[in-house]
Amino acid sequence: AKSVGIANADSQNVLVGGDIELMNDGELVESLKKVNIVARVLPEQKLRIVHALQNAGEVVAMTGDGVNDAPALKAANIGVATGGATYVARASADVILLNNSFSIISSAIEQGRLITSNLRKIVAFLLSLGFTEMIIIGGSLAIGQPTPLLATQIIWANLVGEGFMSFPFAFEKSEKGLMRRTALAKAGVFTKEVKKLITIVAIVTGVSLFSLYIILLYQGVAIEEVRTAVFVAHAISSTLFAFSFKDLRRPLWKISLFSNWYLIVGILVSWMILVASLSVPALYNLLSLTRLSFMDILFIILISVANLSVIEMVKYGVFQKHKN
Repeated sequence: AKSVGIANADSQNVLVGGDIELMNDGELVESLKKVNIVARVLPEQKLRIVHALQNAGEVVAMTGDGVNDAPALKAANIGVATGGATYVARASADVILLNNSFSIISSAIEQGRLITSNLRKIVAFLLSLGFTEMIIIGGSLAIGQPTPLLATQIIWANLVGEGFMSFPFAFEKSEKGLMRRTALAKAGVFTKEVKKLITIVAIVTGVSLFSLYIILLYQGVAIEEVRTAVFVAHAISSTLFAFSFKDLRRPLWKISLFSNWYLIVGILVSWMILVASLSVPALYNLLSLTRLSFMDILFIILISVANLSVIEMVKYGVFQKHKN
């Protein structure tokens, strides 16, 4: 252990089985926080260490290859056995290292964190869109006005337009500092960051689109044109603020916007579908849309960019303490 830098010359850095017998569980947990080496322990002591750490709220991984390791391997949150371990150890473990290389554990942890991180982005993106629609639909019902989006328009936006936007997040590359972050095993997908970002995007985009709806409605614009404007604004906004979900902690100006070409392609496909829905007669009749002028579309794009800017400024203010 000293030769590979795990332990130092200080004997206080090591805890042996004889010491464990003299401690209660509270003292054992405090000792484990201070030492790097636990040596000469019996099978029941290994199991006690696992249970003590779990009772203290820790997520415990256990590695082993012998029969005497089996109880602790089984009790640990993650039991890891080598490919050359005994049958009992391999049967008790959750993971078996076929090549007997422990370095693969770090790679597996990084890949697992990447998958979880990207899953959070997908869920946050879809829920943000859903809550945005709830705000504008609920707001119109609350004031007794026609709904700003029809059912066919919502279905088209969710399944066709935005459907191409969610899958590319699965191909996002690892974020900076991913392995240095505190593990959030118990948090699951809905971390505080995810909840805050969903709230930010839903409120900013929802209030903006609802305001657009109210302004156009009270200016006497026909309801078909109002719905078309809200539909287009919602579609463009959703594709633009997808960039906000590339990194849940850092703002746009600190990340590479073109690191995931799948996302770029998804945005382009969504825009092509949006153009088709406004220009192909069969589609815009199906969706009850009307044609918009170039100035109308330019105004909607400016609104969408403004939404993205507000989202990024609020995001920066909320998450600026994370300096990864």
